[in-house]
Parts: sequence; structure tokens; C-alpha cells
Amino acid sequence: MVLLGEITPNHPYWYARILGIYHMETWLNVGGQPAKRHLEVLWVRWLALPQTYKSSIKYAHLPKVTFVKESDPNAFGFLNPSQVIRGAHLIPTFASGHGTSSLHYGKLLAFLWRN
Repeated sequence: MVLLGEITPNHPYWYARILGIYHMETWLNVGGQPAKRHLEVLWVRWLALPQTYKSSIKYAHLPKVTFVKESDPNAFGFLNPSQVIRGAHLIPTFASGHGTSSLHYGKLLAFLWRN
């Protein structure tokens, strides 16, 4: 869970599934001078709120999230761990008719890099 960053959001958070945690030694150009830096990043698959689902106290429904389609160029990304404000346990709703994986090409796309 990270803060959304929009000025007038409909929902205050972005959600993501962490696929990997990486520690890197990199060289950054700081003021024209190369400097070695240690970076920590999270590789994530983003989740989005369904457009047609209504949630709030008014509707007596908790928010739902779905994976962003892998065809979207922003479906996967890197995140600074300091931006994470809280971990959340999400429970799949198998009764909604969705399978165990929302990846069109199976788990290969997301897990190829982990192995």
C-alpha cells in the first residue's frame, strides 16, 4: 500500500504485489561527478480498483482490487521501499469466476525473473 499522490483521489491508496526485493550498487551522476550508491527497490505488479465496482459505507462493500492487465505498459514497475506505508493481506475472490492467475501468458511473465 502506498499513498496515491493525486490531489483529489477517489481512493487514497495504490496497491501492488511485491514480486522481488533487490539491493543494487549503482553509479549515479551527481552534479557531474560519478558517485557509487546503494539502492534498494521493490519489483511490483500493480493492482487497480475496478471501474464498475462501488465500495463505501454507503454501499456496504469493502474495496476490491484487480491486477492491472499485463498488456498495460505500467502493469509492472519498481518502487522505493520507503514509499510503502503498510502491508495488506488480500483475500482472492475465487467465487467471482477469476482463476488463480490473471496473467494471460501464465506465471512465466512474472516469475521468469525470480528463478
